[in-house]
Amino acid sequence: MTSWWRGLSPLPTLAAVLVIAITCALGNWQLDRAHQKTARAERLHRLAAMPPLDLAAVPPAMRGEELVDRPVQAHGRFDSRHVVLLENRPHGDGRDTRSGFLVLTPLWLDGQRDAGDASGQRSAVLVLRGWLPRDPVDRTRIAPFTTPDDIVSVHGVALGSVPRVYSLGDAGDEAGQTIRQNLDLQRYAAETGLPLLPIVLRQHGGSADGLARDWPAADLGAERHYGYAFQWFGLASLTLVLLLGLSWRRARRMRAPQRSA
Repeated sequence: MTSWWRGLSPLPTLAAVLVIAITCALGNWQLDRAHQKTARAERLHRLAAMPPLDLAAVPPAMRGEELVDRPVQAHGRFDSRHVVLLENRPHGDGRDTRSGFLVLTPLWLDGQRDAGDASGQRSAVLVLRGWLPRDPVDRTRIAPFTTPDDIVSVHGVALGSVPRVYSLGDAGDEAGQTIRQNLDLQRYAAETGLPLLPIVLRQHGGSADGLARDWPAADLGAERHYGYAFQWFGLASLTLVLLLGLSWRRARRMRAPQRSA
């Protein structure tokens, strides 16, 4: 009976063990990512079934991370002086290949039960109102859309930040511009002097203002991470099988001279 372990060579064995350790660690990392995204999907599903929170009635201490991903609503007036258009954004339905703009407009909250600070100043929330197609020839030729002057009710979901795209420049370099690549909420609040809540309200429903609001479903990608984990664990298993097979063959070659003698 050939002892396969006698065929183990130090350097190849060390290399194989290192590969197995690394690939198993990567597989476990991908599994952890998949579990995190599965938990987030369950959280989003649970939150979606909850009734919307009125931002004007929410205590200031809760107007942060506690609201992220929750259905919310706000009543107030849009501040059309501070409209921002984020360019190079695709249409949310995935079928329209045109590039376009995301339209953001601050909304002054009306009917607040708590003014939010000692001065009694009202708060505002930045509303991600929808998508607008871009003129293929002149990016500054903006398609028409309406911004109501009277009090409106906006329903949607609270986001922790404005959606971003890759950009080589600094968002601070675009201060004061209507058309931008990205927008940092804190910098924008400092730039405009608006008392903005630390969330963004992504508006849902309705299209009478000319903006598309068919937002893409959240692609959490848990299945993709499970696939990556399977590949890493498969590579680790293949490395182990090769190590054992080559060691067994080497051990047989080592015993062959002894048998012939």
